[in-house]
Amino acid sequence: MTPARPALLDLVKTSFTILDIKAEGNFQRALIEIKCSEDEIKRIPGYFTKVSKLKYLGTVKIKGKVEEILSKYTIVHGIVNENSTVWTVILAGHQELKKMLSDLHQNGVDPKVLKVTKYKTDDILTARQEQVLRIALEAGYYEFPRKITIRDLAEKLEVSVSSLSEIIRRAEKNVIVNYFDEKGL
Repeated sequence: MTPARPALLDLVKTSFTILDIKAEGNFQRALIEIKCSEDEIKRIPGYFTKVSKLKYLGTVKIKGKVEEILSKYTIVHGIVNENSTVWTVILAGHQELKKMLSDLHQNGVDPKVLKVTKYKTDDILTARQEQVLRIALEAGYYEFPRKITIRDLAEKLEVSVSSLSEIIRRAEKNVIVNYFDEKGL
């Protein structure tokens, strides 16, 4: 979907990806991935970790209607630039889609739904496991040496280290079991 300009775009002057949004009191905390220079990242209020030469992963506090509404749902990602924002959101069904669209309309946002697909129940990972593994991979958790520790990753995802460790281990097990099942071993 392509809703109105996110409040975060006022803070960041380049394109970026929103990996997660969580409600936090009257604000939302967004986990973002951004490609920019070290000088540019210093101007963005938030906590960032450098994961490659020009890529940073960090959290910022924002207050925006779109973000407030989307913080209620599981976000795969939101790709943001000056001209548009494209959100990929996992919803429980058609009723939840209607509710989200209604909430956006009531707040002056005119979203355009680009695609609706049915979630495959035979996937080896849950939506949350897939989201966490993708964020961990992009943040450099699987690099050698690691570019981010599990503690820092847990802080960015706003979960305890033990919860994150469990999510990652269960996801890794599912991927490994699936690999060997496909090989017939």
